[in-house]
Amino acid sequence: MNISRLVLGVFAIGLAATFYITALGYPDKAANMPLIYSVVVALLGAAMVGQEIVSTLRRRKMSAGGVAVSSTDDASDGTALNGQESRRKPWKAMLIFLLAAVYLYSLSILGYLAATVGFMVVALAIIGHVSWRFAAIGIVLLVTVVCAVFIGFLGLPVPLLPPLLSS
Repeated sequence: MNISRLVLGVFAIGLAATFYITALGYPDKAANMPLIYSVVVALLGAAMVGQEIVSTLRRRKMSAGGVAVSSTDDASDGTALNGQESRRKPWKAMLIFLLAAVYLYSLSILGYLAATVGFMVVALAIIGHVSWRFAAIGIVLLVTVVCAVFIGFLGLPVPLLPPLLSS
């Protein structure tokens, strides 16, 4: 069983439930998008947990029947990553989740623009699989789309700048 995938799935379900409950207190128009995203994230987390449980039960059933079990996930992890990086991979995911919590806290202090750009730069530097040019394009598109949805479509006041600069 891939414990990191299982923990990630359970964490996603818990995070989605938290955001869902929080979004219930929003005005109806503002609550639509967070509710939809929360349900989608919870379903994806449940699918990840279900996939791990089903694959573990299948492997146990096959090994109990005397059939040799070979997992394609285990084989690809062993050949694609060396020993040190495969040990760091789960920590990278948990570090990104911790960074996401810091990002949520920093939104009220730094404003949306600085907090989002900072979060994305640090997260992509930790992950390290994206070129900086592609990352810059993605960050600009993300900020633009979120501003268009929340400011343009939903008409919500988004704190773009830190409170000190926006006063």
